[in-house]
Amino acid sequence: MTDQTVIESAATPEMQAKAEKMGWIPPARYRGEPERFVDADEYVARGEQVLPIVRAQNQRLQEEVASLKANQAALQESLQKANTALEEIEERHTVATVKAVEQAKKDLQKRLAEAHDAGDSAAIAEITGLMVDLNASSAEPPKKKEPETKPPPQPAAVPPELKTWQEANSWFGTDKRKTALALAIAQELRDSGTTLKGVAFYEKVREEVEATLGGGAAPGGKVEGARGSESGTSRVGAKKGYASLPADAREACEAEARNFVGAGKRYKTIDAWRERYAELYFQG
Repeated sequence: MTDQTVIESAATPEMQAKAEKMGWIPPARYRGEPERFVDADEYVARGEQVLPIVRAQNQRLQEEVASLKANQAALQESLQKANTALEEIEERHTVATVKAVEQAKKDLQKRLAEAHDAGDSAAIAEITGLMVDLNASSAEPPKKKEPETKPPPQPAAVPPELKTWQEANSWFGTDKRKTALALAIAQELRDSGTTLKGVAFYEKVREEVEATLGGGAAPGGKVEGARGSESGTSRVGAKKGYASLPADAREACEAEARNFVGAGKRYKTIDAWRERYAELYFQG
């Protein structure tokens, strides 16, 4: 049988009790190597020297963790504010683009009326071509193209059916009020998605002009609604909303909805986005 060294403690019972509270293992329960045994008084002495250092280190680490959490919270708040600002800029840019296109159309309509007053056929053809190009560019997102040299654009020829119709309707181009009204109605018909073309389209414009100036109900519900029905404009004094937007603006609003509406996006419902879009549109 191998001799086993008996371990005993020379510390007082009080010191042993104090050491046990600090984690010391008395000889009766000690199962380690005898040479590694630390008596109670030495264990307490070591503990009283080391514990303050450990506590100080723990305190410092806790303060650093708290500081990191505070910095992270501030960073997240700043990031959220930046994202919100970027979203608002994008919203306003979307609305501003639509309004710029609408203003350009109004300017072209005014120039077209002036060209009719002056009897300038070449200007009429050129402005008509610009209006067609503007409608096409606003209907589709612009595509990136490589720069290329193009010859100067040639004035478009006046459609023969327009010449024929104008001969039968001499007021077009001579009566400034009726001409301007006809141009506006023509634009409304195009915005409403009409499939009429050529003489049929011009005749529809004439009917609308006569109905409007004569005070009767204008045929073609979409055009009438765009000029003042309950579905087209708001009542006087009432807050203008989505229904009051021009057709181009409503189409742009619906097209941009995919960027702003849905899970994880700024607006949860399409109605909330429409309300915000109308608010931005009618601000300026």
